[in-house]
Amino acid sequence: MLQSMVGFMLFAALTLVSGTSTYGKEIIEDVHEQFQMQKQQLPLSVMPSTTNPGDVIFVRSNRAQAVTLFSQTYRLQPSQGEYSRFIPIPFNTKPGIYQVTTTDKQRSVPLTISPKKFAVDVLTVSNQLNDMRQDTNRINADQKKINAARSNSAKVPYFKGAFTQPAVGTLTTPFGYQRVVNGVPANRHSAIDIANKPGTPIWASNHGKVVLADSLYLTGNTIIIDHGLNVFSIYAHMSKLEVKVGQEVKQGQVIGLMGTTGFSTGPHLHYGMLIGNTYVNPQPFFEASPFQWK
Repeated sequence: MLQSMVGFMLFAALTLVSGTSTYGKEIIEDVHEQFQMQKQQLPLSVMPSTTNPGDVIFVRSNRAQAVTLFSQTYRLQPSQGEYSRFIPIPFNTKPGIYQVTTTDKQRSVPLTISPKKFAVDVLTVSNQLNDMRQDTNRINADQKKINAARSNSAKVPYFKGAFTQPAVGTLTTPFGYQRVVNGVPANRHSAIDIANKPGTPIWASNHGKVVLADSLYLTGNTIIIDHGLNVFSIYAHMSKLEVKVGQEVKQGQVIGLMGTTGFSTGPHLHYGMLIGNTYVNPQPFFEASPFQWK
C-alpha cells in the first residue's frame, strides 16, 4: 500500500515538474524523505548499540509498546507515529552484553555495556557550606518542587538536532565523579561543572519549555527545561534568571547568568541532563542528535 501511494505521488510530482513550477520538485523531495523514513523504521531499534554506565539509550519501535531490560519492564511512549523511550543505564551496571526484548518476546536487540571508571573529586568547603547539606527540611521542600517540574514532559520532542554546550568556560568537574566533601563520601556528581567569571551568559542547550525557574536552597538560582520525551536539562547556581516558567526557549537563547548561589565554592554553572528524575551523561547529546545515535 505504501509503495503504491508513493508511486502515485511521485507520478503527480513528475507531472508538475514538467511545467515551470518547482512545486513538483518539492513534493518529490518530501515524498522521498517520508518513504526513506518508513523504510528505516524498524520493529525495534536500540541506539547506541554500545554504551557505558551512567549513559542512556534511545529505544524506538513501530510496533512494540514495551520492552524489558535489566529484569525491568519499560513502557514505550507513543510519539510521532512510533513508540519510543530513553532508558538510563545505572552506574552500577556490570559490563557485558544484555538483551532489550519486546514484552511479547517477538524481537530482541543486543546491547553492549562497556566498562568505565569514574574518578574521585575531593572537595573542601567551609563549615557554613557543609552545614547547608544537613538542612533536610529545606532540601526536601525544594525536591518536591523539582519533582513536580519533571513530572510531565511533552510527548513530541522540541528538539531535532544535537544539544550544545550551555556556557563558555573551564570544565572543572566532569560527569560521574564520586564526591568526597570534607573527607566524607557524598553523592556522585551526576552533572558537569563549567567555571567562568560571574555574569557569563548561560544558554539553553536545545529547544524546550521552562518548567522551573526559582531560587532553591542548594542549587541557588535554578532553571529546568523540558525538551520532550522525558528529557530535561537543569542549570544551577546562576546569579540571575532571564526566563520564566511556561516560556518556550530556543537553542542558544540566553536564559540566565553565571553565578555562585546556593551550595557553591565559586562562580560556575552546574549543568545536568535527566531522563525523568535520573541524571545521565550529557556528552552523547552533545556529540549527535539522539535520532542519529549509532
